[in-house]
Amino acid sequence: MSTAPALDLDRFEELAAAGEITTVVCAAPDPYGRLVGKRLTIPAFRSLGLDGSGINASSFIFAVDLEMNPLDLPVSNAANGWVDIRLVPDLSTLRRVPWEPTAALVICDAYHMDSDQPLAVAPRTILRAQLERAAQHGMSFKFASELEFYLAATPPREAWELGYQNLKMLSDYRSDYQMIQAARDDWFIERIRNQMPEFGVPIESSKPEWGLGQQEVTLDYCDTLEMADRHVLFKYGVKQLANAADLTVTFMAKPKIDEVGSSCHLHVSMWSDDSGESLCWSPEHHGMSDRFGSFVAGQLHHAADISLMFAPTINSYKRFQPDQFAGTAIALGNDNRSCAFRLVGTGPAFRVENRIPGADVNPYYAYAATIAAGLDGIERELPAPGIFDGNAWTGSGVTTVPTALHRSLDLFAESKMARTAFGDEVFEHLLASAQSELEAFDSHTVTDWESRRYYERV
Repeated sequence: MSTAPALDLDRFEELAAAGEITTVVCAAPDPYGRLVGKRLTIPAFRSLGLDGSGINASSFIFAVDLEMNPLDLPVSNAANGWVDIRLVPDLSTLRRVPWEPTAALVICDAYHMDSDQPLAVAPRTILRAQLERAAQHGMSFKFASELEFYLAATPPREAWELGYQNLKMLSDYRSDYQMIQAARDDWFIERIRNQMPEFGVPIESSKPEWGLGQQEVTLDYCDTLEMADRHVLFKYGVKQLANAADLTVTFMAKPKIDEVGSSCHLHVSMWSDDSGESLCWSPEHHGMSDRFGSFVAGQLHHAADISLMFAPTINSYKRFQPDQFAGTAIALGNDNRSCAFRLVGTGPAFRVENRIPGADVNPYYAYAATIAAGLDGIERELPAPGIFDGNAWTGSGVTTVPTALHRSLDLFAESKMARTAFGDEVFEHLLASAQSELEAFDSHTVTDWESRRYYERV
C-alpha cells in the first residue's frame, strides 16, 4: 500500500519562492465526483487558504445538475441567495500536478460561512460521517477502486461537434487482456501509469478491456477517505491527459447500448483501530469472520435499497444487463463474477468486491453507502450470507438490482436504514438531487430513440 506524496508547507514555500509553483488549484469534490473550485495565485493561497478562513464559493456547487443549472435544494436556492460557503484546504492532500509543472493542487472541505460546522451535504463530509460511525465500533476500512473507461482517437472538440456519435475508438476489434493492443495503446496509457503516482495516485496495473477502446486501470488500496480522493483525482487526471493527447475519454457507465459498460468495482476490507489487524478473515464461513460476515450480509440486504448510491444517472441502469459482467444478481460468490458481491483473497488480503457500481459513480457516496449498509448488518448481527455456486444471472430466487432510476429512487426513498445512517438533511438532499435528474430526462428531453420510433409512424 503506497502513501500519497503530500507536499509539505516548507517544501511548498521553497518551490513557490523559486517560481517553480505559481498556481494552487483549490477544489472540492462535487455531487458528481468532479473537482470544483478556484485556481489561486500564491499570495491569494497564503492569505485565504493558509492564513485566512478559506476560499469563498457559492453553495450552488453542491446544488446543480450536470449542465450547471441551479437546483432548488435546501442547501442553496433563490430564497437564501445561493449563499456562500468556505472551501478550506485539507493540507494533507497538497500535491504537485505532473502535467502542469507550475501548479499544485489541494482538496478542500466545505464549511458554512459563519461557523466551523462542515457542510453536511458535501460528499467528503458525508463519507467522514460514516467513518466516524465505524470508529465508534472500533473499526476502519480500506477501499480500492477498479475503474474502466473508453478512449476515442477523436479529439474532444471534434467529438463534441459530432454529438459523440461515430467516434473512432482506440482499438478496432475485441482485445480484452491482449498484450498486442496493450502495446499499441501504451504511448498514452504509460502516461497514466507513470504520472499518476507522481500525482499521489499509485497504480497497480492496466490492461485493455473487452470494449473497443476500453481500458481498465486498477488503483492501489488505501484508507477510505484517501481512496475516494484518489479516485476523483484519477478521473480528473485522465481527462486532462487525454485532452492533451487529442483523445476523448468517457467514464459513462454505458456509452453505447451495443457495447459493454464501464464498471467501477469496489474492494473493501475491515480493520481494527486498536490492533491494526484485519477483521475479515476466519477459517469458518468461507473465510468470513462473524463480524465481517455481518458486514457483508448488510451490504447484500440493502443492495437494492441503496443502488442509487452506486448507479447515480439515467445511463447507469443501461449497464445492468445479464451476461455482461455487471453486478445485477444480488448474491455472494467465492470468486464468482456472475454475483454482485465476490469474495477474493485470503488472510490479510481477504476482502469483498462490490460489482454493482459503474464508472460514473461518486466514490464518496458509494463508500459511505457501503459502510452504512455494512454497519447495519453488524449492529443487527446478521448471519454471514451463504455462497452462491453457478451462474447467478440465471439462479433461481436470486433478486436483482433495479434496472431503472425510477425504481431505484422509489427504493431509496423508502429506506429507513439510509435515512437513519445519513440523517434527514443529507438523505433529503440526495433524494431531491436524483429526482431532479430523473425529471430532466422524463420531462425535458426527446431522445434519438423516440425520433426514430415515432417521427413518421405515429
